[in-house]
Amino acid sequence: MSSAVEKKYYLNLPLWPEFDIFDKTVDGLIPSARIESWEDYDRVVRFYCDNDHEDNYVFRGQKHYKWQLEPTLDRLVHCAVTENVAEKQLRNFKLSTRGRLQDKSVLNSDTELWALGQHHGLATPLLDWSQSPYVAMFFAFEGADDPTWVDDDTGELNNYSRTVFILNKSFIQDLIDDEGILQAGEQLQIVEPSIDDHGRLVNQAGLFSFAPYGEILESSLERHLAESGVDTDDVKEVAKYICRIHIPNEKDTRQACLKKLRKMNIHHASLFPDLIGASGYCNDLIRDSIVSSEKDRQNEEVSATLIDEKKQRSEKFESISQYLLDKAKVKGFLNDGLLTNEFVARSVTPQQINYVIDELFSFINEKAGVDWYKKESVLARLRNILRRAMRKQQFPEDHIDSSAQTLIQIAARESIIIEKEDWLQDEGDE
Repeated sequence: MSSAVEKKYYLNLPLWPEFDIFDKTVDGLIPSARIESWEDYDRVVRFYCDNDHEDNYVFRGQKHYKWQLEPTLDRLVHCAVTENVAEKQLRNFKLSTRGRLQDKSVLNSDTELWALGQHHGLATPLLDWSQSPYVAMFFAFEGADDPTWVDDDTGELNNYSRTVFILNKSFIQDLIDDEGILQAGEQLQIVEPSIDDHGRLVNQAGLFSFAPYGEILESSLERHLAESGVDTDDVKEVAKYICRIHIPNEKDTRQACLKKLRKMNIHHASLFPDLIGASGYCNDLIRDSIVSSEKDRQNEEVSATLIDEKKQRSEKFESISQYLLDKAKVKGFLNDGLLTNEFVARSVTPQQINYVIDELFSFINEKAGVDWYKKESVLARLRNILRRAMRKQQFPEDHIDSSAQTLIQIAARESIIIEKEDWLQDEGDE
């Protein structure tokens, strides 16, 4: 990659499994990498979910490459939420849930209550994670790009990549003190609620991270890593505990990705086992149907255009080919080209030579196309056809390659002459 900064941010990053912190305003303190397409995500999954890493990592998908790891309550107050703000939000939520909770035991735990509020739209200090990397992929791609995500200069959408964060859950869980009792917001922790009234957490393999009040996850994690003797200046080392994967957000990427995930039973209806999920699932299906219908219509229009162009080329080609085929002198050129090789002339009969020449004409007339002599793939096929024909007619093996090349050169020369004559004729008619 050149030293110049790429407009598409993710192109400035190394390919996974290498990492870098290219721009802290985008990736903060988190080592980042890119993959070349969403299909390459499977390789990432195999690495983080193999036997050595099993259950160590959790995943979080985000739709815009510039979005930070920022809980909804942090975004609401535009900074790392303080204990005072969090207590006010939680106290108001407790009051507003009176008479609305079937299981009141949730009121005995602040973290349980935060988790309940998180899945009902409450702004909280929690961040959603999933133990499934493909659920994270779904949340990275499930929403269309917002129309406001545009480049100020060009007016084009500028959300160049969707991202998946990967967090070492085991390291954070090991931070819990011997008693295993933590107050909410006291220390960086992983929260796995025991109450899941709508089944979403189970279906999404969901859990939460909870940073200490006044801190963000990445700075808190960096502090704990340093205290644990990890070299936090070594990007490769830090990436073992937290990292970010940028996935190109190209045209049609989202629908192709979601279609694959749907085959894995990862979609709105399975992740949100309620009417909201069912509605989202139906919206996806009808959206796909509309896109598919539009593509079919476009393909039909393209096919009709191609058929018309092919017909026109065929009509022109037919006149050129027939001219070539009917020209006795062209056959004479081909025949003479072979007979200049005395060994070939002594080894084969005129009938055997005519057979080979007929094979050449047959291919040019029926399959090659007007500008066949310009296409290496067509020339390669023609060489193989001529070689087979010569072997069948028992041409001397040592002279087959050179004889085939001679025939092709003569036929190409004559085709070029004929095309020029045809073009001159067209110019005269105009």
